[in-house]
Amino acid sequence: MDIIEVKELINSDDIRMVDIRFFDIFGKMKHVTVSSSYFARAMEKGVGIDGSSIPGFASISNSDMRLKPDLSTAFMDPMHEGVLAVFGDVYLSSEEKIFDRYPRHVLKKALLYAREEKIADDFFALGELEFYLFKDIKFDDDFFILDYSEELHMEKGYHVAEPDDSLFELRNTVMEVLEELEIMVKYHHHEVGTRSQHEIELSFAPVLNMADYVEIAKYLIKEVARDFELYATFMPKPIYGEPGSGLHFHLYPFKNGVNLFSMRGGKLNSTARYFIGGILKHAKSLTAFTNPSTNSYKRLMSGFEAPFAINYSIANRSSAIRIPGYVDKKNIDIEYRPPDATMNTYFGLAAILMAGIDGIKNKMDPGNPVEANVYENMDSFERLPETLCKALDELEKDHEYLLKGEVFTEELINIWIALKRKEYREISLRPVPAEFRLYF
Repeated sequence: MDIIEVKELINSDDIRMVDIRFFDIFGKMKHVTVSSSYFARAMEKGVGIDGSSIPGFASISNSDMRLKPDLSTAFMDPMHEGVLAVFGDVYLSSEEKIFDRYPRHVLKKALLYAREEKIADDFFALGELEFYLFKDIKFDDDFFILDYSEELHMEKGYHVAEPDDSLFELRNTVMEVLEELEIMVKYHHHEVGTRSQHEIELSFAPVLNMADYVEIAKYLIKEVARDFELYATFMPKPIYGEPGSGLHFHLYPFKNGVNLFSMRGGKLNSTARYFIGGILKHAKSLTAFTNPSTNSYKRLMSGFEAPFAINYSIANRSSAIRIPGYVDKKNIDIEYRPPDATMNTYFGLAAILMAGIDGIKNKMDPGNPVEANVYENMDSFERLPETLCKALDELEKDHEYLLKGEVFTEELINIWIALKRKEYREISLRPVPAEFRLYF
């Protein structure tokens, strides 16, 4: 939706409210709602928010911030009649200066750095959203009870058809709603998990747009599920013994109208190799941003095609990076498989780009891809960190590549590590249900 369309909508009788959405440091969506009559003032001066009440934003002694809408992101919220939704950017109250730690701004800085270094004009990305659906969920600090919306009597649920795929229409609805917003969906299907695991794969878009689209898709999947009287979760590992849910990203750089990744004679070009080399070099520290929850490592370390090996391959899904085996070899993409949806999408994508750019700038050649016939020996390869705590240790040791171009700042990284270490301690100190079975 362009600026003219937004202004026309605001001046019409079709808009009751404008919902300005933004993200805290963890990537959780927040919002503030203004009337359509107040929106012109919000565009000019912004809407005041208390930064000290937003995780990772500001201290109570200097907490006034402003939220200014980015009209290029505006869309009619299909779940709320007469509500125009728009993503906002956060500014310091006393200056016409965007807040350095604001997640969308960090990703914008990564793209600016790529342009300034003449690496790429933009990056294109595609997100694969995996999630579970439940009838009900009850939980407290010491217990949880899941009521499954579906329980298939087979070993795997991958691509099962109706009648086993009982929530086919729910996914159809999500796809239709997304495409009404011109967020194109490549396809959807039942995933491997037999207790109602699903996947919706979006189509390629510029990486900043894709980050926004992933957040819109997560919101709409949960809202549509609620209309079906179900709960959707993107938690990486909600069920022991079932596959985890990832948020894989396919990526390629774009310059002068051309995809810079290609393959000839079965070999990747140097740009693709170096980009992969950078990601593999920094894979351990990257997980602190792409897999930032204690639950993330229950997925990564449990098998079920979850990537754990720091290598790349063609078609091997246990590798951190997979080159899809069915793509046009003149225009390829790489799939980075470790991320999950507990990540701050903007920080995670910015970190991945910075690792890849570092690889290109320093010509980090990862060697040849892993052959398919070594699949059984994947344990011989270096592995991703096994816990969030170890991932944070890696980030402390290896983050210089993130500071280039002032994309991330030392302050942001220190705040992130402190908040996540606190989260890790709080979770690790609590009893879990399985401990009662083992020790009570």
